[in-house]
Amino acid sequence: MKKAFFTLIFGIIAIAAFAQEQAIYSQYQVFPILVNPGYTGFQDQHEFVGNARSTWTGFPGKPNDYTIMYSGPVGDKLALGGGLFSEKIGDVTTLKFQLNYAFRFRIQKARIGIGLSTEFLNRSADPSLLTNPLVDKNDDVLEGLTEGQKIFDASVGTHVLYDERLFISLALPNTIRTRLDDVPVVNTNPENNGSLFQHYIFQLGYIADIQSQNFKLIPSLTIRQIRDTPFQIDVNLQGRFMDDKLIAGLTYRPSAEGSAVFLIGTKLNKFQLYYSYDVSFSNFQQYNGGSHEVSVAYMLPRKAPKAAPDPADLYQ
Repeated sequence: MKKAFFTLIFGIIAIAAFAQEQAIYSQYQVFPILVNPGYTGFQDQHEFVGNARSTWTGFPGKPNDYTIMYSGPVGDKLALGGGLFSEKIGDVTTLKFQLNYAFRFRIQKARIGIGLSTEFLNRSADPSLLTNPLVDKNDDVLEGLTEGQKIFDASVGTHVLYDERLFISLALPNTIRTRLDDVPVVNTNPENNGSLFQHYIFQLGYIADIQSQNFKLIPSLTIRQIRDTPFQIDVNLQGRFMDDKLIAGLTYRPSAEGSAVFLIGTKLNKFQLYYSYDVSFSNFQQYNGGSHEVSVAYMLPRKAPKAAPDPADLYQ
C-alpha cells in the first residue's frame, strides 16, 4: 500500500513536470498580462508584478511557482514587457525568460491591444532522481531531462475593451514551439499537432460601474485549453469597492468534480496586493491544504509627452 501511494505521488509529479509549460494562475483576472501578451501596456502605465503560487500545499513534491513581470508603453502605440518564471515540481525545475511586444490602437469606442510574446524555457531534473527506486533507469526521456530540456516558444494575444465596459480577450499559447535540444520527449496528444487553435485562453466579461454606490461589479467567463492540461471553464465574479481599496472575487470551476477560488485584495496609491485560495471539491482535497497565490504590484503612470514650443515664443 505504501509503495502504491508513493508511486501515485511520483506519477502526478512526473505528469506535471513533462506536460505543463504554461503556468496556471488564478489571479489572471486582476493581472491579464500573466496570460495574454495583448494586454502589454494596455492601461498606458508602467506595471511591475510579482506573483508567487503554491499548489497542493502539504502534498509531497507540490508545485511552487514564482513570476516577475514588467509591461509598459513606449509611445502612444507600442508597448514592451518582459518576465522571469520559475517552477519546481518534485525534482524537476523549470526556468523561463519572456519578452512581450504589443501594438495598441483605438477604433471609435474600442481600445485594442495585439501582442506577441517570445519565450525561452529550460527544464531540468535533479540527477539524483535517477537513483529513485520508482524510476526506470533506462528511461531515455528522464535521463535526457537531467541534462536539460530547452524550448523556444511564441504566443499571440489580443485584448479589446469596448466603451470601457465590455472586454474580450483571446490568447493563443504555444503558437510556435521549437525544441532547441535533442532530449527525447513523449508526445501525449499527437493527433492535434499543427492546429493553430489547439491551445487557447478566451475571456468575456463586463464592467458594471455603479457610481452612486461607489463600487464596480465585474462578471466574466473564461474558457481555456492549455497544452496537455484538462479543459477548464472559470465562472468569475469580482467586486471593487471604495475606489478599489477593497477588492473581492469568487471563481467557480464546474469541470471534473468542481473547485472554487476566493480572492481578496486592495489598492493603496501605486501599490496593489492580492491573495487567493483555491479549494477542490474532489477527494484529492483531503491530501493537501489547497493552493495559495499572492501578487504584489507597483503601477507607475506614464509621463505625459512635453508639449511642442509655440513658434511665436522663439522670437521673443
